Amino acid sequence: MASQSAKSATVAGAWSGHDTWLLVLVGLSIATVVVLIGWARLHAFLALMLGAFTVSMLSGENVEKAADSFTAGVGATIGKVGVLIVLGAVLGRLMADSGGIDQIVATLTRVAGPRRLPWAITLIACVVGLPMFFEVGFVMLVPLVLQIARRAGQPVLRAGIPAMAGLATVHALVPPHPGVLVAISAVHADIGLTLVYGLIVAVPCAVVVGPLFTAYIWPRVTARVPESALAAFTTAGTVTADTTSNRAEFSVQFADRATATATAAASLTTTTAATVSGHPTPILPDHEEVPDRLQDNRRTPRFSVTIGTILLPVALMMLKATCDTFGWAHGAVLTTVEFLGTPVVALLVAVVMALFTFGWTAGASRRQVHETLSRSFPPIAGVLVIVGAGGGYSQALRDSGVNSAIGLAAQHLHVPLILLAWLTAALMRTATGSGTVATVAAAGIVGPLAHGLDTTHAALLALALGSGAAFLGHVNDASFWMFKEYFGLTVGGTLRTWTASHTLLSLTSLGAILALSALAG
Repeated sequence: MASQSAKSATVAGAWSGHDTWLLVLVGLSIATVVVLIGWARLHAFLALMLGAFTVSMLSGENVEKAADSFTAGVGATIGKVGVLIVLGAVLGRLMADSGGIDQIVATLTRVAGPRRLPWAITLIACVVGLPMFFEVGFVMLVPLVLQIARRAGQPVLRAGIPAMAGLATVHALVPPHPGVLVAISAVHADIGLTLVYGLIVAVPCAVVVGPLFTAYIWPRVTARVPESALAAFTTAGTVTADTTSNRAEFSVQFADRATATATAAASLTTTTAATVSGHPTPILPDHEEVPDRLQDNRRTPRFSVTIGTILLPVALMMLKATCDTFGWAHGAVLTTVEFLGTPVVALLVAVVMALFTFGWTAGASRRQVHETLSRSFPPIAGVLVIVGAGGGYSQALRDSGVNSAIGLAAQHLHVPLILLAWLTAALMRTATGSGTVATVAAAGIVGPLAHGLDTTHAALLALALGSGAAFLGHVNDASFWMFKEYFGLTVGGTLRTWTASHTLLSLTSLGAILALSALAG
């Protein structure tokens, strides 16, 4: 039922002092993670590991059990999600290096025109963001956002906010993004059905947070693109901005898309060096070597080919979901559909297809394709270890008995399970600043309460975790500072744009999820 609460997922029991202590431990572990990340500036992996040990040791477990809990959680999470993360990164890199992103931008902006520019950019970001992580997609889209703003003579925020909104929406709600995948695994939801519902929820969210919110906020916030950001994406040029009217006129000669993509990563580091290839390369626009792809005859893939390749894994997973729901296939056809719709197989098929559409048939040599594949892996190392540590933290919470205590508390409070999942993820996002960490940690707490749910409510519960993890991105979120620096905002301006848009996304998606839950009965 739509009103199904955690009460139905837990076993009745009397509240004890130990249960109270376990809930206190949750707060202590979260505080430990926040202090270590925010004040001590530790990497999230170490912070989550220490937070996990805090829970395990203070709950009464011995040292050996505490270590086993964490390592078991890391292994289980990486084993289930890690391969999907790697395949998604490979697909995204192949698309970027081939110029597929440029093709999407050029086509949609030509069709949309200046008046519908925010709508077109939101759609671009949603499509580009499907196979990419948020940070990777953001870096890839920054030079394109600046180029679109220049061509259309539009304020940079009128292009930048929709790009961020589209990426954030699919990152929070649509598989195969790692946080959503972990949530699906934790609550035992069907990935195909979750994908279908995720797309249904994502459409109104993208519209509200993208074009509608942009129309309201861009005249009210001043943005001036810094020279350093322009230098990262140009070989030469100047930019002028009227900060009073917030309309920027760009006069910039943009570099080749491969140069822009490579140098985009440089601005994310604390030095002026690019690390796309894994080795620091100083940004010296006037003396840099000609990129390899300028020395060959590589052709940009057609728009239809690019879109078809990106949407292939989505189509395969949705085909499996409809087959499971309506039972239209049997025998060998059913076996084939089930196999191809399995997430790891669907992504692998898309990657193999991309080797042709974005690589060999587009004129790339075998060596160039190999180099593209090699560049796919270093950027996701940090994502993998954080996701793994989040799994270890979640396992520590489960083994300590925290989940049972939360279940009892929710039973007495009669909190609907979907709302409980959203609140837990929102609290973790506010505390840690990472949407992925928040989803993984909250999934470990809520997951055991989901036993016995039907497939529809399990899918909506997974989406509620992703929705809550989008809540209130603020100063402890690395992407907050990326957005601020790229578009030349003040901290206050970033709070009014970045933070407000993420909060709006979280609340809008929660409303859509609750509405779907009510309709499902």
